[in-house]
Amino acid sequence: MDKTVTLQILGRRFTFQTESGMPDAKNVVAHFEDAVKKVQTQFADDQVNVDKETILVLTGLNIASEKYKLQKKCEYLIARMTEKSAVVLNELEKATS
Repeated sequence: MDKTVTLQILGRRFTFQTESGMPDAKNVVAHFEDAVKKVQTQFADDQVNVDKETILVLTGLNIASEKYKLQKKCEYLIARMTEKSAVVLNELEKATS
């Protein structure tokens, strides 16, 4: 059953639906809010006024980059496990032959 979650970022309210339970949704919201704060602090000392849309886009790009790196790491680990499993299976077949 979908749950509705509302968060407030940069003075605007956003509502989204999630299939996961509320604890997961709250963790996702907290992660996003932390990512927004990280981007904001990058521009805190700059004399340039960065608009909210730019902050949100940069936040999205940072999260997409994190996801991409994790996806690549998972793909690498799955490939390694597949290789290792093949070796183990091969050794088991030899031992039972």
